[in-house]
Amino acid sequence: MKRRAAFFRIGDFSLINEAVLDGLRREFSDLEWRAIDVERDIVGRSAALRFRATAEVALRYGGRVLRERRPPRDFFPRIPTVIAAVREWVRANIDPAQTAFVFQTQSLFDARHDAVPHFLYTDHTYLANLRYPEPRPLLPVAAEWRRMERDLYAMADCNFVSSGFAARSLREDYSVPPERVECVFSGCNVPATQPGDARRSGRIVLFAGVDWERKGGPELVAAFRAVRAATSDAELWIAGCSPALSEPGVRVLGRLASERMADLYRQADVFCLPSRMDPSASVLAEAASQGLPVVATRVGGNSERVVDGVTGFLCEPHELADRLRRLLSDAEMRKKFGAAGREMARDRFTWEAVCGRMAARMRREIEP
Repeated sequence: MKRRAAFFRIGDFSLINEAVLDGLRREFSDLEWRAIDVERDIVGRSAALRFRATAEVALRYGGRVLRERRPPRDFFPRIPTVIAAVREWVRANIDPAQTAFVFQTQSLFDARHDAVPHFLYTDHTYLANLRYPEPRPLLPVAAEWRRMERDLYAMADCNFVSSGFAARSLREDYSVPPERVECVFSGCNVPATQPGDARRSGRIVLFAGVDWERKGGPELVAAFRAVRAATSDAELWIAGCSPALSEPGVRVLGRLASERMADLYRQADVFCLPSRMDPSASVLAEAASQGLPVVATRVGGNSERVVDGVTGFLCEPHELADRLRRLLSDAEMRKKFGAAGREMARDRFTWEAVCGRMAARMRREIEP
């Protein structure tokens, strides 16, 4: 019988889950892979468990569920009922004699088995939220969840993270030894276009993000008004979310398939993501891989994906309009930044490279 690998996830986590699972499957093709979705395969398999989990969400987060119009399952990873259910499922279903390792994406649950090597890949930590210039109040979580997260990092054979920002939080906020933390970055979820595929007009700014406020959408719209005053034919295209806007030159496109996003990248001239908080915005590297100059704020892991003055600009929110005007008015600068960004993304931000880095470290840990 072939040895096995267990891959745990919860929800979509953008497109990262499938990209990492596919990449690790290729790296460890000698193993039989089992993919487990915590929500679907553990909580969803038991009506009684789902009822208890939903009831606990209502008690702890009922106000947010109603206020933000979010489904209760969005809060499942934060509650003790689900923490305990995952641990129980792992004990009952993971056979140490047949399992080479357990791998999980995100650190919102604990899929460890005490007798099996364990690895995780995450873009954030709970306490990293306090590292921003203007941090939001932390989402209240149970003491059991806080202990779970700390134990998870402490006991993992290696904590893979997608940014140096998250790595610093693990080392400094959770006292994880540096040798058990490895920054492997993240890949791009839209295939890179070739330089000749672009259809640039010199007037389009593209934004892509699901969380409009956290990603700095209001600041971008304010800056775009100033850009539009100087460049009357400039356009702002908004993908990923659907804010209620009625602004000259602004197009709200909502959630789009990756094929449609690829088309937007080919038509846009500048990509802008002025996030208020962002541990490691993979879309910044994705835009760079399309040959787009990028404008972003100096928060979280943005400086690892935008090289100021080389692949784009890092700036404060009040500087956005100036940086956008400079890029829209200078085709040679756009071309130069775009070429440098494409090269950076090719060298560092592909899922093949990310999974290769993880696999190399995992082999060192699990092979005798």
